Amino acid sequence: MNKTLVAEVYRLHGSASVSIPADSPLEDVIGAFIREPSLCGIFLIDSKQRFVGMVTRVDLIRWAHFNLTGGKERHKIPVSEFFRIVDARKAKDLASGDPRVLSVKESDNLKAALDKMLDQEEDVIAVLDSEGRVLGDLRLSEILCWVLTHGRRIAK
Repeated sequence: MNKTLVAEVYRLHGSASVSIPADSPLEDVIGAFIREPSLCGIFLIDSKQRFVGMVTRVDLIRWAHFNLTGGKERHKIPVSEFFRIVDARKAKDLASGDPRVLSVKESDNLKAALDKMLDQEEDVIAVLDSEGRVLGDLRLSEILCWVLTHGRRIAK
């Protein structure tokens, strides 16, 4: 996996993410997940089309839970995170994580990409060009497909 580049793997299954402006209303994010239930994430972009964050299914689960229950009956979370989620009005308000660790470049190796996915507990990350614009996404399913067809030979 150290020699395999992200460029060789990330287009195996097409894209499971869409990009929207970071300042989009939260309703646009929710609408995108409703219209396309197979979405893994929504990549947020700035005015120059550069990746600035991601909203995942888990972010929306937290938002829905807090809005339905007020966050009661769950484990304790920091007050700042509670208000970040409950007060979210725009896509960027709900995004969590650091864009630098939620993304890779085509020239990165697959092991580094998988390490990022493990560290962030995400099954999808953005693939960016040299300017930071979204080219597509790398999903766990694509890595698994590659491992099944190539990985076992490498391990032997």
